[in-house]
Amino acid sequence: MASVKELLVQNKAATVGVVLALIVASWLGWYFSARQVIKRQLVAMSWDISREPHESTMETAIKMRDVKAVLASECRMTVPEKRLAESLDRDMAIMYLMHYRDGYQILTPTFKDMRIDFPADGEAAVQATVLLKRQKQESQATEVAAPVKLALKKTDGDWLLTQAEIAAALLND
Repeated sequence: MASVKELLVQNKAATVGVVLALIVASWLGWYFSARQVIKRQLVAMSWDISREPHESTMETAIKMRDVKAVLASECRMTVPEKRLAESLDRDMAIMYLMHYRDGYQILTPTFKDMRIDFPADGEAAVQATVLLKRQKQESQATEVAAPVKLALKKTDGDWLLTQAEIAAALLND
């Protein structure tokens, strides 16, 4: 009877193929896991929220379209320090976001220390710190870091933002 080592040597190509297939399958399973999909989606959203000094109207429209695609039909926004809680439809949320962005020449949000939990099937809770770099016209750039809590729900195969709890420091100068 042949030993395992002899079988592996005799079937080198098949062994290498199986090992590569297992590596690729593992990587694909990780890459397309709900946790990684949500992380990529939130990072992309932060890029879309960002504003560059000479951003054209068309660039802004494309970015806002992409942000709108991530929002649920109704999203609840809370700012605990201001005792503000409001439910917004997609269009109103985009209008608020555009108004906020218009106040800055440069705006760059970045997610740090993102923790994603799944409290129920098809639901995700994200806790993260947002590092926000912003600069108004003719002023010095400032940086602020503050926590955010987000809730997402899987609808028709997509993770949509349903709730955002934002620290007041991210909204105020």
